[in-house]
Amino acid sequence: MAGTLINIVIALIVAGFVLWAMRQVIGLIPMDAWIKQVAEVLILIAVVAIALFYVLVPLLHMLAGQLHL
Repeated sequence: MAGTLINIVIALIVAGFVLWAMRQVIGLIPMDAWIKQVAEVLILIAVVAIALFYVLVPLLHMLAGQLHL
């Protein structure tokens, strides 16, 4: 259980860093506003996917393992 919680924290830190870094890179590249908006949406989709697969799914597995019916 402690290993899963550590993995969740690490995944959230990585997702936050990816979001921050990619926004910084996108801001430095000269391009049209609509392309920047598309890039922002793709970055957000990637961060949400990280959160779903590395945070929410393991958390649900951990909680389901603790249920005793």
